[in-house]
Amino acid sequence: MQRRKPAGIHARWRIPEPLHTQITLAAMAATAALPLLLLAALLPRPLVLPTLCLIAIAGAAIASLVAWRRGAAHNSRNVTAWDVAGALAFIACAAAILSNPDHLVHLADAATALRETSGTSLAALSDWK
Repeated sequence: MQRRKPAGIHARWRIPEPLHTQITLAAMAATAALPLLLLAALLPRPLVLPTLCLIAIAGAAIASLVAWRRGAAHNSRNVTAWDVAGALAFIACAAAILSNPDHLVHLADAATALRETSGTSLAALSDWK
């Protein structure tokens, strides 16, 4: 009787568990950083934090609504939508604390100018002084 399972071709390609966890964490961090880099590349520097704050608040609201509608447990050992909503709210608070209120006024003025001239793109935001 054979006690061990014969090693197939895929036995060489198995990644050890600690390394697999680190690769997963790196992929998740890269996935989270990509939108932030895109945001920083498209907007002028003073508008990045206020815009990040508004996006994180909207994301927290959506995640909390999803958690509420699905009836997610509040004290689960796994990560739930409530945890995601809390993390996004924390990111929004940090971005709001670090940003300058004058930059948010400029963002609102630029959004109003974009609405008035519908053919204009993000170029209207680049006249930051």
